[in-house]
Amino acid sequence: MGSQKIMRCEIRRVGGTGPATERFVPLEIFGLWEHLMTCRHGFEVLKARASLWLDMEDSPDSAYGEAQYERVTEVTAFVYSERDGMFTRARRYFASDRCEELKRIFLSHYESADCRLQTHLRERPGVFLHRESALAETSS
Repeated sequence: MGSQKIMRCEIRRVGGTGPATERFVPLEIFGLWEHLMTCRHGFEVLKARASLWLDMEDSPDSAYGEAQYERVTEVTAFVYSERDGMFTRARRYFASDRCEELKRIFLSHYESADCRLQTHLRERPGVFLHRESALAETSS
């Protein structure tokens, strides 16, 4: 079973009054991502917490109750860099029910000057485990 350490957080425009939306970000790039979201894009990052993303290959959802996880899709883009003459990998995680919408935003960063997508995609369904839910249920 594949797993990845990721952060779950919420974002909202600075000064915004609307509801925040969730994001799932690989732990290894979270600091850089948070800096870009706050300094460049004008969002505030709220309620960040780390846990594991597990792929659905071994049906991890059968081992946990529905309150213990969220369905999250891993999207991997293999992006060709003209400058470097090679492919590189960009991996992101999206709430499965909003995957198509968020995937379009993510992929827009990799369009060429003539608006062609310069990438190959791979998607894997999985779950983000709620650590506090799991801890609360095992201690009762």
